[in-house]
Amino acid sequence: MVETLETPRLTLRKMTVADSEEVFENWTSSEAVARYLTWAPHSSVDITKDWLTFQEKSDTVDWGIILKETNQLIGNISVIEDKPKIKSKTLGYALGEKFWNQGYMSESLTKVIEFLFETTDVNRIDAEHDIENPGSGRVMEKSGMTFEGILRKAGLNNQGIVDVAFYSILRSDRV
Repeated sequence: MVETLETPRLTLRKMTVADSEEVFENWTSSEAVARYLTWAPHSSVDITKDWLTFQEKSDTVDWGIILKETNQLIGNISVIEDKPKIKSKTLGYALGEKFWNQGYMSESLTKVIEFLFETTDVNRIDAEHDIENPGSGRVMEKSGMTFEGILRKAGLNNQGIVDVAFYSILRSDRV
């Protein structure tokens, strides 16, 4: 179950197939958004519908990010890997290009980190990015994550095999 989360400017909620058109228009069809990600831009709204249908039926924890001011779905943030034996979760996110550099993803990531530490027994939350996408690293830093290092040729995305920067935050890092 994905709980609805609120920040001053955003609502984070479960997406449904009914959101397909807006999700397709705002980010899943964008080459710029998908450039450093593992999925190809969606060439039709049907691909977005299939993805959202899968998300609805799965146990995936995936929030749609809604801009309160306009009630627009502008991106998503997900728990992409859960490692319960070591109490660790990995997060991933995507944001529509016209919403970049306005602090929306940092606000979303900060809220999700806070929520996970408050409602689960997770001890570590991490995320990674292609080193050619430093903006994503700034999002992680603004959200309280610590840079851990770069693994050379350790990631695969739409650019090929790439160097990946890793960030994390531990429960003990929070004051």
